[in-house]
Amino acid sequence: MVVDIGNYGLHSDSAIFENSVFYQQFVHDKIILPPKPLPGTEVSVPHVFVGDEGFPLQTYLMRPYPKSGVINNVRKKTFNRQLSRARRVVENAFGILAMKWRLFLRPIETDEGTADWIMKAACCLHNYIITKIGNRESVIETDEQVEPIRALAATTPTNRRSNAVAFEVREHFADYFSK
Repeated sequence: MVVDIGNYGLHSDSAIFENSVFYQQFVHDKIILPPKPLPGTEVSVPHVFVGDEGFPLQTYLMRPYPKSGVINNVRKKTFNRQLSRARRVVENAFGILAMKWRLFLRPIETDEGTADWIMKAACCLHNYIITKIGNRESVIETDEQVEPIRALAATTPTNRRSNAVAFEVREHFADYFSK
């Protein structure tokens, strides 16, 4: 698990990602996992991250098809739905963390350095509990409705150009999901 702590609401998700140490090492140092075939296929595709419209399509980062292009295209709608399901896991991660460590349900009243350490400790403890107890037992059952906390600015679609290989990778995933 990679956690980038210490960014604030004025930055977009894609800007935070592109300025992270992880991104610099992953993209510039070419720490890339070797491609693998999707289950039941023989076409190798790269391992990818999931993003929203605020991210540029890359061979290692999938974003949805533009809404205007999916109106009458079931295959593209299916891809967007599957990508959205994968993104929902990421979006819900902080909500799950906040339910377990309830101090994240409100602003943390401390200095930035201490807040960073609190967040790092909570992530480590959360992962430790999952490995020792298991994921199912670590989920807190509650009827309480938790509002998602968006610490990052809303993303806006990017018009940065993607290369042909990135489009081809997305097409492979779209074909796979539409089977």
